[in-house]
Order: sequence, then C-alpha cells, then structure tokens
Amino acid sequence: MAYPRTYVEARVATAVRLPVSVHRRLHMAADRGVSADLLITRAVTELLDRLTLAEAASSPKAGSLGRVVTEAAA
Repeated sequence: MAYPRTYVEARVATAVRLPVSVHRRLHMAADRGVSADLLITRAVTELLDRLTLAEAASSPKAGSLGRVVTEAAA
C-alpha cells in the first residue's frame, strides 16, 4: 500500500542495519498503518534535535551519543 506524500524536501534512500527485534516491531507498526519511513524519519530527527540541545548545554567533551541520549532523556 502506498502512503500519500507528506513532505516537501527531497528524500535520499539510505540503508541501515537494525536488530531483528527492532525490524520486527517496525513492520508490525507498518501493518497497523504507520509508515516505516515516517516513523524512522521522526525518530532520527528527534534524536538529532536532542543531541544538538544536549551538546549546547554541556561541555565539548560530551560527544558520546550514548551519554547525550541519556542526558537528553533526563
């Protein structure tokens, strides 16, 4: 089933390796009508936004993604 286009910016195809459990959950969401592309785009955008906010609030040494995600979630 094709989903209607809801974006204005051009898209770029990219490949990622997901754990089997995450891949399964992603496809279960897609079966319920949630676009996998939309879900991934929003998740990555949110993480990058948190990363930017956390880096701005901390020292330059806080470059570890795991640390930034933990700080942003707090």
